[in-house]
Amino acid sequence: MKLTRTKRLWLILLLMISAYLLMYSVVSDRKTSHNHENTTTITKSQTTKTGENGTITNQTITKGDSKNEDEVELSYYDTIEDAVKNNTFAKDSDAKDSPNLNKKVIKEKVLLLENETNAILFFIGNVRETDNHEDSLVVYKFKVKKEGSKKKYSTPTNATQISGFFAKNNYEIRDGEYEIQTCLNLYNTYQIFNLYPETSQLQWGTSYNKNAPKLTINGKHPTKVIPIVLDGDDCYFWYYEDLKYDSSKKAEISFKKTK
Repeated sequence: MKLTRTKRLWLILLLMISAYLLMYSVVSDRKTSHNHENTTTITKSQTTKTGENGTITNQTITKGDSKNEDEVELSYYDTIEDAVKNNTFAKDSDAKDSPNLNKKVIKEKVLLLENETNAILFFIGNVRETDNHEDSLVVYKFKVKKEGSKKKYSTPTNATQISGFFAKNNYEIRDGEYEIQTCLNLYNTYQIFNLYPETSQLQWGTSYNKNAPKLTINGKHPTKVIPIVLDGDDCYFWYYEDLKYDSSKKAEISFKKTK
């Protein structure tokens, strides 16, 4: 069947319109996708004011066009000791969080790790603030900011502790290798206490083994081994800045001297 000139022109016009509509549809989808990305973008705004105990920072996080907002309020202090004293962890037994994390006294600083935005302090404190006889290795995490040339530390945002009594029992019940394995499995499983969780695995623990300074895990020596005393007993605190550890596999632990 032969098409007349007029019919050919109409067919060409319809094809052009169809092509235009198809292109518009693609562009429209791209714009919608782009707008969707914009609406899920997290924006942050901060306002600060001076409070009685330091600088209060109100941080508002808005997700896109929605009205859902999370407000985080932190106080900042000139020293890490003041930040510890003013922690906001639960103080009574009826609260959801453990009251044992509410520390006021730093008996001894063991290690401070920090970068421009966060700090992690390991220190010896009381298992309970009302009990001055039992020690624990306490770990507090803080936000860090600078005001001029002055560094300030926030109210602690996370905390955990290992009682000296538990750590010693863990060593005496089994051998030294089991003690180290327990530390790897329990103390920083989710890498909450880590300055660089995207790129490293911070691991730490205690050991009552006198050969702890010779410790290796998977053939690697700790970044540092620090002698400490818990409940009057000599002990060692060890940590790795980055120890890639797979909990599904048994770690190779040794206390023998290596070159």
